[in-house]
Amino acid sequence: MNAAREELRSLVDEKCLTVGRSYTLSTGSRSAFYFDCKKAMLDGRCLSLIADAFLEEAGRLPRFPQAIGGLTMGADFIVAAVIQRAFETGKPLVSGSIVRKEQKGHGAGNTIENALPPGTPILVVDDVVTTGSSTVAACDAFIVAGYEIVGIAALVDRESGGCETLARKYGCPVSAIFRKRDFPRIEPGTSGDPEV
Repeated sequence: MNAAREELRSLVDEKCLTVGRSYTLSTGSRSAFYFDCKKAMLDGRCLSLIADAFLEEAGRLPRFPQAIGGLTMGADFIVAAVIQRAFETGKPLVSGSIVRKEQKGHGAGNTIENALPPGTPILVVDDVVTTGSSTVAACDAFIVAGYEIVGIAALVDRESGGCETLARKYGCPVSAIFRKRDFPRIEPGTSGDPEV
């Protein structure tokens, strides 16, 4: 792990990870640890490091994406930070798209904000993957709209099988900046699966 990744890991550990009691996940299941990654994404230094880390992940894909996107709001800050950093550094990943949880009830009635032309290669992102259900919702919306999913990346993989499910379902590279095992405060042997 390079110095920037280690700094980001330390900041995510400090700001986002809580352990030691029972937490309700977005899936409705219970867990003994919880990542609230919005706290990192609303910190300027963390967000800058996050943007660089996702650009590195994009660079590892067999095909470099022209767009980045995901489901609101787990992807919102990541998408905005990455497209800004890509623009600043001359990388071609300067377009973002956000999938709404519900179709907009007024105006143009968008399901996808900043919908791009069919065939646009996209990296789909999320802050935390547990089962992968929110990432699936984003991927399915992008596929319906004609995007080509060239990769999926998360800030944190809880190692509950979600990343493996996504790889099987979409047949593309799936990665995570960090995995549960990167955080020693989560006791060894604590299941990555949500606790009942």
